[in-house]
Amino acid sequence: MLQKGCWRWCLRVGLACGLALWLCHPAAGFVLDDTLTNNTPDYLADDLQGAARWSNIPGSVLSNVRGLGEGLEYAIAPQFCDQIIPLFEDRQPPTCSQIRTEIQKAFAQWGQNHALLKFTNVSSSLTAQLPPEGTPDPWRGFGAEIDLFVLSPRVYPLVADFGARTSFWYTDQQPIGAQGRPLPGKTITNADIVFNNQSCYFLDAQTPIQECNHFESLLIHEVGHALALDHPNQFPQRNFDTDNIAGNAISIDCQNPTKTLALFANHDPQAIMNSSLGQATTVQPQLSPDDLGGRDFLYPICTGILPHERLRPWQLFVLLLLGSFISVFGLAAIIRRLRKRRRP
Repeated sequence: MLQKGCWRWCLRVGLACGLALWLCHPAAGFVLDDTLTNNTPDYLADDLQGAARWSNIPGSVLSNVRGLGEGLEYAIAPQFCDQIIPLFEDRQPPTCSQIRTEIQKAFAQWGQNHALLKFTNVSSSLTAQLPPEGTPDPWRGFGAEIDLFVLSPRVYPLVADFGARTSFWYTDQQPIGAQGRPLPGKTITNADIVFNNQSCYFLDAQTPIQECNHFESLLIHEVGHALALDHPNQFPQRNFDTDNIAGNAISIDCQNPTKTLALFANHDPQAIMNSSLGQATTVQPQLSPDDLGGRDFLYPICTGILPHERLRPWQLFVLLLLGSFISVFGLAAIIRRLRKRRRP
């Protein structure tokens, strides 16, 4: 027999369990850019204090303001399509419009369920530009905040042996976080994503081409570098998590992002930020919870619950079962109360 108020208790428990199921998703850590060591290269545990981030300041790169204001603005080099389309080995080569759509989709992966991290194409207003050779301080900014190019290893040696390569520049100034307060670390000013004109690519995820790079998956990976994430599988000793259990969630404290994080060598083999170590990038156009955990550490927000992924089938089944249980007992309690009122 249900006591008075018991159905309310069941409802509260059900909501709490549902929230827990929503937040519990597999995670096994993330790695920050390996060059940022907080000036203590032999002590990895404090590397979180040296992280590089884009700063949350208002304004647009078009008005000479670099940061998250107006979204992170990117420019595609004028000859990008002409240079990269011949490198695709799909049966039907993509059009420039398709390439631009894939670029926007890749950027949007990192902005999913994030109130602040957005991306804006400013190619029609601003020309992508690499820092001139010999420039001593490229952090002052060239081109858009993120520029995309197709270059040869002879012109851009860093891209040799890779499908693409990303470099970013930063100042020692502390970045401003989403809450308007300074966060520890460096402030990113611009990033360049360079595709290798000696590589091959494919667009159709349903028809992978061996030894060629899946364009969207590769670009999602490179955008992660432009946000200052690195390779968990290449640097497991620098892998941060809240525990060493692959099935647990990375819970980022938005007020204190470094809280509860520690070094754990375990990493998720499904993370998009894993390195292919010179091999062609396979089809993996989705971010893992680890990738999103790293993003949320670098760009923490306190504007409510932002789920990292949709409910999995087993989670949905449990929620439906729990909801049915609550509904049945709640309805029984209501009927019992109505019957009591009708008795003479």
